[in-house]
Amino acid sequence: MNNEKIFTVTEINNYIKYLIQNDALLSNLHVKGEISNFKHHTSGHMYFTLKDAGSRIRCVMFRGNAAKLKFMPEDGCAVILRGYFSIYERDGQYQFYSEDMIPEGTGSLYKAYEQLKKKLSAMGYFDEARKKKIPFMPRAVGVVTSPTGAAVRDIISIIRRRCPCIDVYLYPVQVQGAGAENEIAEGIRFFNSKGNVEVIIIGRGGGSIEELWAFNEEVVAEAVFQSKIPIISAVGHETDFTISDFTADIRAATPSAAAELAVPDMQSLMGKLSQYRYVLNSTIANYIKDKRSRVERISRDNVFRQLERKILNTRQTLDSLDKYLDYNILNILKSSRNEAEKTIGKLYLLNPEAALGRGYGIIMKKSDGKLLTSVKDLLLHEEICIKFKDGKAVAEVKGLEISP
Repeated sequence: MNNEKIFTVTEINNYIKYLIQNDALLSNLHVKGEISNFKHHTSGHMYFTLKDAGSRIRCVMFRGNAAKLKFMPEDGCAVILRGYFSIYERDGQYQFYSEDMIPEGTGSLYKAYEQLKKKLSAMGYFDEARKKKIPFMPRAVGVVTSPTGAAVRDIISIIRRRCPCIDVYLYPVQVQGAGAENEIAEGIRFFNSKGNVEVIIIGRGGGSIEELWAFNEEVVAEAVFQSKIPIISAVGHETDFTISDFTADIRAATPSAAAELAVPDMQSLMGKLSQYRYVLNSTIANYIKDKRSRVERISRDNVFRQLERKILNTRQTLDSLDKYLDYNILNILKSSRNEAEKTIGKLYLLNPEAALGRGYGIIMKKSDGKLLTSVKDLLLHEEICIKFKDGKAVAEVKGLEISP
């Protein structure tokens, strides 16, 4: 044992924490279970236990992530958590740090959507680095959508109004129902094979998740990813997000917005001053976008995550200390109050005035009010004053008897 290294508790906890944080599975995973012992702290953090029939996991969701939830968790809720495991060094206990939470049972389509999104994200389909820029003045725009919907009418109308010199080519497809995804993917491949357009718009109007599902199929994401021509995805309304939106080079909130992103407004380009203004604004916007993307990539680095986790763990420790401080203060006040009551009781018993109520009297000299405690202090025929609880009496000493 003399040659063996002896570790401290902190060293062991830090080593276990290092192992957990560098485990690929434990650093980003989904866990489902039932919430129990839920507490929403005044700091905004959420502390709870996730359990199933056989086991429990201690969990925490810090204020920044908790504020984004669209529902309030409570005991008994069946949920799916996304996050990572780490060690809370002070207690030496591992716990799950939840970054997102959804109620379980949101539907098979939603689960399929999340699974495909996770898969394609891991494959690099959503990386900003591979996204292509939309040309400033395309000679032609290709549109892959339904030939009878309002979306195609809005796209053509807006492009014609903004830049009448640009050609628009429509590849008509079904946008929902069986086989729609294959037609959309074929439309994208068609324009790439012909090379007659410089930007492609794919999309449709709003609808339910079932109606928009063709744009959540992997075959469409694959066609968008492989496209050599920049693609604008405009599926549904502003609040609708599909797999094609994440894969495309740019996502527009609506088909109308896609048309505005695809072509410039000729009237805004009139005059040399307008041209300079556009170049300046475009340069600044691209510069900010590039720096924001770089900051986002850097902020996702594990070094920053560890620093943030250390700060959040310190906040959790402060929450615990705050709780124990309140408890100790209450105990001190309670103990002090009990001691004060005992002292008051003792003082009451020592108060000579209290004895008057039990039939005793206080004897004083009438001449100077001096308290008499011995018969030796009296003189024969001297007047004395006797104080009772309800008044005083004057008496004369008729005789003196001194105890041997």
